[in-house]
Amino acid sequence: MNITTLQGINLKNPYTTVIVEMDATPKTDLIDLLRGFHDIFMYDYSVEGNVLSIQTKLPQLWKEASKTLNSYATGQITYDEAKDSLLNKIIRGQVYSMSTIPILVAARDMGLELNQFFMDGEIDLYTTGSPSQWNRYYRVGMGRHSGVTVSSGSSGDSILALKSSRDKRISNLVVTQLKMPIAPWDVIESEAHLRELFETFTKPVVIKPTGLTQGSGVTTNINDIDHAIHAYNYAKDIIGKKNRAIWQTNVMIQQQVYGDDYRLLVVNGKLEIATKRIPAFIVGDGKSSIRSLIEDINKDPRRNIENPAHILKPINFDVPLQEFLEEQGLSLEHIPNDQERIYVRKVASMSQGGITEDFTDKVHPQIRSIAESIASSIHANVVGIDVICRDISKTLTIENGSFIEFNTMPESYLNSFPVLGKQYPDIGSKIVSGLIQNKPYCKGIVMIGQVEDVYQILLEKGLVEPNSRTGIYHRNSLYMNGDKLNDAMDHHVAVRALKINASLDNIVIVHDNIESVEMYGTGFDRIDILVTDIPELFEDRIHDGLISQKIALA
Repeated sequence: MNITTLQGINLKNPYTTVIVEMDATPKTDLIDLLRGFHDIFMYDYSVEGNVLSIQTKLPQLWKEASKTLNSYATGQITYDEAKDSLLNKIIRGQVYSMSTIPILVAARDMGLELNQFFMDGEIDLYTTGSPSQWNRYYRVGMGRHSGVTVSSGSSGDSILALKSSRDKRISNLVVTQLKMPIAPWDVIESEAHLRELFETFTKPVVIKPTGLTQGSGVTTNINDIDHAIHAYNYAKDIIGKKNRAIWQTNVMIQQQVYGDDYRLLVVNGKLEIATKRIPAFIVGDGKSSIRSLIEDINKDPRRNIENPAHILKPINFDVPLQEFLEEQGLSLEHIPNDQERIYVRKVASMSQGGITEDFTDKVHPQIRSIAESIASSIHANVVGIDVICRDISKTLTIENGSFIEFNTMPESYLNSFPVLGKQYPDIGSKIVSGLIQNKPYCKGIVMIGQVEDVYQILLEKGLVEPNSRTGIYHRNSLYMNGDKLNDAMDHHVAVRALKINASLDNIVIVHDNIESVEMYGTGFDRIDILVTDIPELFEDRIHDGLISQKIALA
């Protein structure tokens, strides 16, 4: 098997193309499966004999996928084995979740370069047999006009935002320091300290770990001290199941507030979307059991977690679900009345099969100002702020609700694609715009022809400013302005190295001849300046707006 990548605009088509010469005729069923998930995975593909050509914005994904597809084509692995590798190792390792996809789409639609920060073909991507989180980091844009994202988190998030979002004690302190409304709370130092604190709180209270436990260890509706002590020990037990840093071992107590669960998504200091999170429920038809109704709900293609573009999760049959039904005097075999609604989860969690409803236009200005104040004060490009309140159209008071926590890597697709109400598919462009706005533009320049002193030619033609920083790839070597940095480099590795260098005002890729372009592609999805001695080259790309300016090399 041989893999060739034509990066960016090339002589075959306008898009990056991965060409795979396989050891057998490609089987297209898995390729069609991936294409059907979302068009970000590929523009198109073709098969000629044993050669598979894929036009894509994500070439590294397909370079990795091609190894699996080749093994499948030659019969070394089965369909199920190939599918498992593609979905659970390669795609999950590079895209991870639906929150990543709108950002990738925005980069594509905005004409921005997109490069995985840590991938260059020399790194063991799966050192432990499972996807590495580092494969999910993308440089959106290039040079100085860029930022790094991983899901909805990014280089636009401050260290304060990142650290405070991981510790409920600190996130509560942030809100307290800002003098924003928040339900009374404190950190429990010991069981004896809990006995003292408990008397000072209005009941009921909540006791929970302050660190990251994925919701485990939380106890609500605590009204007496025995229940509180049990809840405290339960939280400590959950914490003790893993080795944790000291700051992750704290337990807190907070006055319980009542109302619905809302996620407020703030992007670049502005509240963009407010979403009500609704616990998983079924609606009876008078003849089907709760079990059957859940099974029917799970057939919804939006709940297909094999598809990385899914926007809902299935309702799993587990112990908490059965226990909650038992609390209501029900079982999975119970047949609800026609149109009877029965909740099967206590918590309004999407990961537990819940749904969402858009409430953006109903948010009270005071709540909007709270969310925007928190996001701006911690300096987060994207942050999800959770509140519980009875009526989001009214001010947030202890009677109406409270701030709960914030998250700098929220699953933004939960807000963008609610089940009920308006959807917001453009959230990716808002996230990317917030990341690169006010950053100097970085020019992409391609030179085709025999040249020697590239940097001097650029200066003489006025294509770069003398006080700017210009990265150049020429004859297997990297240069910063006129100074060599590295040599004997692979073409694609060198070009990517320039694109992820956030200090550059200009990036220049030099091809000695047209054969080099045929072999590698020009290197850019869009070219600001094409310098060439071949006048007719890429005329159609200029008309398509993919090349802004063409200058004669001579």
